[in-house]
Amino acid sequence: MIRELRREDAEAVAQLALSVNPHRIETAELIWQRSSTAPREAHRRDWVAEAGGEIVGHAHARFQSAPGTAHFWIGVCPERRGSGIGSELYAIVEAHVRPAGARRLRTWVDGDPAGERFVRRRGFELRSVDRVSEVDPRTIELALPELDSSGLRLAPLAETLDRVEALFEACRAGDIDLPEDLQEWLWDELEHPNLSPEGSFVVLDGERPVSLAFLTVDPKRRVAYNVLTATFPDFRRRNLALLVKLASARWAAEAGIERLLTENDSENASMLALNERLGYRPLYDQGIWVL
Repeated sequence: MIRELRREDAEAVAQLALSVNPHRIETAELIWQRSSTAPREAHRRDWVAEAGGEIVGHAHARFQSAPGTAHFWIGVCPERRGSGIGSELYAIVEAHVRPAGARRLRTWVDGDPAGERFVRRRGFELRSVDRVSEVDPRTIELALPELDSSGLRLAPLAETLDRVEALFEACRAGDIDLPEDLQEWLWDELEHPNLSPEGSFVVLDGERPVSLAFLTVDPKRRVAYNVLTATFPDFRRRNLALLVKLASARWAAEAGIERLLTENDSENASMLALNERLGYRPLYDQGIWVL
């Protein structure tokens, strides 16, 4: 049976997502917040496949800023694959987004050959690849680089949450593939229930954010994820990205985090080199697929 997601399903759905990919931040709070608070214009819907009283599949779909583009994800318990559950969920996703104006479907596959075959059979093409890497933050021994200007200072994100528009501007200037709408970005990033305002860091030029690194955390699993890093073009090549990522890594180590993950475009040579300097090692490639 396939039905709409309910609040009481959230924990089971989080565990299902982790059974598909254990290298993510997935919590019941995150699942329900994403499902129940999405902007109205996103047309967000979540469905679960239930068998014998157990959640064996999950799908969600929504629109983002790009006109006509719908994003979706489908996950099925590994032991239930090949039984048609994924196909049924995909049919429901299509039936939801196409009448709402979707001309392009976009999804991602996390280093899963079966998942790649699933989307390829439906006409999807691989458009880009992100490299997912990890490090034990307790092993990082680099010293924090010194700031080269008296006007710059390092601060936790918690001190800058009253400067939402300036933070958004810093992210957009960092050439990151982010929503163009401020409210959508707020929902995506600052309202993320696992975002750590204390473990995320910002470099300020006076009171203006010019570089930042956001960190989401699952303390129960001792896992953290560096979800984005951005620096204004005029402030690059001054070790600011290294500074904010290293500050987050040090905070994570002190907080008992044992695995720190990040993902970057496989063609972003400078960020991949920075990750290597911090001790990250490649874990798998995440493919972005488009129909």
